[in-house]
Amino acid sequence: MQITDINIFAALRNIKAGAFMFDYEYFGTGTFSISENMALEELLLDESARRKVATIRFWNVEKDAAVIGYGESKSNIKREDGSFDIARRITGGSHVQFDSNCLAYTFTVPRDGSFRYFNDMRKFFADKVAAALAELGIDEAEADNKASTINVDGKVIASHAIFWGTESALMHGLILVNRYDANKIFERMLLKKRKIGRHLYSEYGALKNMPVAADLMPGKVHGEIPKSNKIAYVKKMISEQILKEIAGERYKGRGVSPDYIANAMSLVSQRHVGTPWLENRSPSYTDSEAEAIPGEELAGELKKDLGYCMYIEVPDKDFAKMTLPEDEI
Repeated sequence: MQITDINIFAALRNIKAGAFMFDYEYFGTGTFSISENMALEELLLDESARRKVATIRFWNVEKDAAVIGYGESKSNIKREDGSFDIARRITGGSHVQFDSNCLAYTFTVPRDGSFRYFNDMRKFFADKVAAALAELGIDEAEADNKASTINVDGKVIASHAIFWGTESALMHGLILVNRYDANKIFERMLLKKRKIGRHLYSEYGALKNMPVAADLMPGKVHGEIPKSNKIAYVKKMISEQILKEIAGERYKGRGVSPDYIANAMSLVSQRHVGTPWLENRSPSYTDSEAEAIPGEELAGELKKDLGYCMYIEVPDKDFAKMTLPEDEI
């Protein structure tokens, strides 16, 4: 996308309106299959391009799902069975598990010049998510825009990725609200170990030691969090606070109807041609569709032997603080 006088005007307009604020369409919080959720991501990205709108959506999955990155080999999923689904996303990075312990978030925007580079978009939305967690009493929440994570006391609580299209852009990610079952993740997908100094550290150990919002919020927020349905209540609080931080009152409510899901599934069936997308990432995106998928080559070789996505960009010196060493070498 070329920078024009119109683009510059749009950027100045949004700065005056409040730090790049858009008028948003808000799709609420919905629970769908992972294939439906991935299709909705692409439909919202498409609508941001066609109608020049920005969107916000929070979501969950009906069933555990392993989601691999745009440029990742499916071989990093160690086994396949009926206990979880598998999907490929359009953003970079590696495999990650979506399940009922997570709250997923998605933001799409038109490429109207408000964000000149994908790093600008990442910083804007990550800082807003971190500010929302801090407002809810998770005081140590801080965005690490080099690792594409949000950390609490130096440990990852959320991570995200970006698709930087030629006409629109998307950032999506997940927040850990409740504790992962690290044993299930270990059985399903590749988790790496790192030798740092004289010690061995594992992603399995880091997952077991992750901070989670439901443990950090009680006692620090206004009102009582009910013991029954606690996780759903915390997800509601977080999604409402993120919406407030990003959009204020500048949004219009939208729903996700069965017809809207059908439109999303139709779009991806035409674009990705079914199973070749999951198995081989075929067809890959072209320069006319995507200016960048950070960390990826649009038609590069699929990557094997990758670790868990929430840690893939975390440097060793920081990873060593996220879990205790497994042993001393």
